[in-house]
Amino acid sequence: MLPLRESGRWEMMAVETSGGPLMVPYEIRHSPRGRRIRLSLGPQNQALLRVPPRGSVRDALVFLRSQGDWLQKQLRKAPPPVALAEYLAKNPRLSGLGREFAVTLNFTTARPFFVHSEKSGEVEFRYAAGEAGESELHGLLRQFAEKILPTRVKELAGRQGLRLRRVSVRDQGTRWGSCAASGTVSLNWRLVLLPVELHDYVLWHELAHLTEMNHAESFWNLLRRYDPGTDRHDRELTRVSRGLMRLGRTGSL
Repeated sequence: MLPLRESGRWEMMAVETSGGPLMVPYEIRHSPRGRRIRLSLGPQNQALLRVPPRGSVRDALVFLRSQGDWLQKQLRKAPPPVALAEYLAKNPRLSGLGREFAVTLNFTTARPFFVHSEKSGEVEFRYAAGEAGESELHGLLRQFAEKILPTRVKELAGRQGLRLRRVSVRDQGTRWGSCAASGTVSLNWRLVLLPVELHDYVLWHELAHLTEMNHAESFWNLLRRYDPGTDRHDRELTRVSRGLMRLGRTGSL
């Protein structure tokens, strides 16, 4: 049995469909708790195979070849991947520190960097033109998030007399944030892509978990006290999450 390998890059494979062969990029991920091979469409419209501990690459690829019609159907429904630069050109704003920042994008042949001003509410990103630009812009946006997210969550925690142990900024796949019983709050860097009110709603959500670790009614009552717009914000966050979670996820073919 071939052992599971995760190559860190996408490969291409022809899968059979009722209309003929279809070339698709695919990615294999190890799933420690999985019991069977699972297939889904990844954030960049790649075939994403999750394989259990005792699964094999060979079995995963056999399964992938058998799912051509299903993949074709999902690809027809899926929105096309959007580059970060393209998204920010159409939506030139970021959120942080309880306010909105106007975004400017420019190219540089030097090392990528960003500058921001809390006074003017502006942030400029400079990065390489061409294929390297997307990866550099991704890194700059994460640096921007790492700079401002901890400040804001600590400010909100202080308003309610809450004690944080640590704040980390990560690249979560589906979550906007999480809170550990130890008092550590982990935040998705994509929070800066949300409107200000949704950005802060996520922060209040995680801070409420410092007191209520589950999603019982007592948690929601506490969250509504922190953020009176909780119900409306929760619905709006659900509406925009899928699209924003797809941003900043690139693979190499």
